[in-house]
Amino acid sequence: MTHVLVTRPNEASQQLADQLHAHGLIPIVMPLYTFAAREPAIDFKSVWPEKPLRKLAVFTSPRAVEFGLPFISPQDQLHGLEIAVVGSATRAMLEASGYPVHLQAPSGFTSEDLLKVPGLAEEPGTAVIFCAPAGRDTIAKGLEDFGWRTIKAMVYERVPLKPDPRQVDYLRNAADLVSIWTSISALKLARQYLPRDAWGKILESPALVISSRIQHHLKQLGANVVDLADGPGNAELLQSILRLTGHKAAG
Repeated sequence: MTHVLVTRPNEASQQLADQLHAHGLIPIVMPLYTFAAREPAIDFKSVWPEKPLRKLAVFTSPRAVEFGLPFISPQDQLHGLEIAVVGSATRAMLEASGYPVHLQAPSGFTSEDLLKVPGLAEEPGTAVIFCAPAGRDTIAKGLEDFGWRTIKAMVYERVPLKPDPRQVDYLRNAADLVSIWTSISALKLARQYLPRDAWGKILESPALVISSRIQHHLKQLGANVVDLADGPGNAELLQSILRLTGHKAAG
């Protein structure tokens, strides 16, 4: 039986695990971090300039929306504010909260995809990027290259979680293994926390990742087979896993 190592935060991992079970696969749920709110060192009342300069808020993930929206006052700041997003899930969460989205890549879900939107290179102003510490350097640098003044609003942070011995034993005993990686942070924590033999087993087994950046990083660590998933959501990950493992995907 094929085991699938799922390293997303717990809620997303459990949802995917249920879907894997339904297809006869055995999930190993091993979240390597959770999230916590963080107070950004920014005065949001004065961070965006007055006209004629453009005001841009960049939301990089649904998590950025969850922790970042409370810092935007619709009455004071939405007038003239453009909102850019990375990924359809981020857009859906904003729109469900009543916030319009002005800029999104027509396809793709990475920082590089967003930077291809032509409107970002026109009449740059001040961009606030809602993110976690040490994140989204690619967007910040890309916007700066266009002439934007960029400010990182670090409104949440990752809290590492150490795998428990039972999870490590499941990993060691898995005959056939596929691992899923949706962030470089998770890879770094797995390499730090897992025993050498368990980490070695991951590198020797097929892996699925959601971006070429993660793919490159994992190959640099010594992984043998690293495939790109269809997308970052659980639905896309499931279809990619079924295809990789030779199971019948849903039509």
